[in-house]
Amino acid sequence: MNKKQLLVACFIFVFSCNYAYAQSNDKDIDWDEKEDEFLAALKITQGEHSEAELHQAIGYWLLKSDDQWERATVHFKKAVELDPKLCMSWYNLGLINIDSEEGYSYFKKATEANSKFPTPYYWMAYYRCRYREDKKTIPLFKKYLEVAETKKDPQEEGRIKVAKEVLADLLVGREGRNLSMMRKPTGKE
Repeated sequence: MNKKQLLVACFIFVFSCNYAYAQSNDKDIDWDEKEDEFLAALKITQGEHSEAELHQAIGYWLLKSDDQWERATVHFKKAVELDPKLCMSWYNLGLINIDSEEGYSYFKKATEANSKFPTPYYWMAYYRCRYREDKKTIPLFKKYLEVAETKKDPQEEGRIKVAKEVLADLLVGREGRNLSMMRKPTGKE
C-alpha cells in the first residue's frame, strides 16, 4: 500500500468512525459539513481520480450506509453532472429509483454511457415487464442477454437465467413463475 492509499484509507476510517459515533449516540451531526470535509480530504489524495469519481465514491459509501439514499443521490447526481460517462453513477441512481420512470431513465443513461454494461438493460426490462409493457420488454431482455452472455460475468448468471425464462414466457404468451413474480400486482388477484 502506498502513502496515498494509506492516507485515503485513514480518511475513510475516520469518516466511518464519526458516522458510527453519531449513529450510536444520536448526536446531531451536520452531515453536509462532514461530507464536505471528507471530499476535501479525498481531493488532497485524489491522485488520478477526478472530482466526479470522488463524488461517485462518496455516493457508494452513503448508499451502503443506513438511510442515506438521499445523500447518495446528491453525490451521484454531482458525479454525472461533472462526468456524464460515469455509468455506475447513472446505474446507482437507477437502483435508488428502481420502481419509477425516473429510475428507468437513469438505467438508460447508464447504457448510453457504457453499452457493454449489461445489468441496466435487465432492470430496464424488469421495469417494463413489471408494468406489463411486454412489447417494450422483449427487446430489452434480448439486448440484456446479448450483452450479458458476451461479457460472461458470473454475477450475471442468476439474472441471465431469469431473463431467459421470462423472455421465453413472453414470446409464447405464457405467465410463468418468474414472469408472475416480476409483475406489479393489479389488485385483481
